[in-house]
Amino acid sequence: MGKRAPEPLATSLQELVPHGDRDHFVYLWRRTLDGKNVAAGIHVEHLTALGDGDFEVTLSEDGGAIGHSRFRDDGTSLLLLSEDLGPQLRLSYDPPLPQLAVPLYRGQQRSTAVATVSRSSDQQSVETLPVTQVTEATVAPPVHAAIGEYAQAIEIHSVRTLEFPHGPFELDTTAVLVPGIGEIRSRGKATGAAVLYRELACATIGGKRIGNCRDLRERIQEWERARPADLP
Repeated sequence: MGKRAPEPLATSLQELVPHGDRDHFVYLWRRTLDGKNVAAGIHVEHLTALGDGDFEVTLSEDGGAIGHSRFRDDGTSLLLLSEDLGPQLRLSYDPPLPQLAVPLYRGQQRSTAVATVSRSSDQQSVETLPVTQVTEATVAPPVHAAIGEYAQAIEIHSVRTLEFPHGPFELDTTAVLVPGIGEIRSRGKATGAAVLYRELACATIGGKRIGNCRDLRERIQEWERARPADLP
């Protein structure tokens, strides 16, 4: 008998990472540095459909917009077109960087691109630089979170390296995705920055409300008091 074909972890981009127009996600976040909490607050991601499979994610932190990312769903791949790097610079990728592809199987995917760095104020190009990205998908343990208990989850580990002239800049992210909801928690680290932890507090997906966003300030205070080692 021949080997059985591997079972995919997911077969739908929209199911794995919901991205409908006006979908809305609220996260608690906490940053740690050298094993100590340095800040905590609220992230809000709001999605806007742009047509032809493109959509924009606007990220706000504690009420103020801090960045925009543009993606494309081409039916089989979720592609990163551009993203803000801090308040003054924007990165545009050529070709767009694949973030997920369906059917999604366990294993690694390596991608390369050229990033054009431009000023956010006038879109003037500053430089171009090579980019390498390695993404690995695997099964995640069952999720126990404030928003709910989920037996099925997928872990996506992504390392994106930008080769600046003064040295590499690395974005290392591990996200746990729950089908039908998307990112439920994540851990991210950029070169020279604190570690960022996030957990979904509530969302509006396809007009349906999920979770509870009451008492967020009290929950932020609990995150601030907890030890970094206690984070999942």
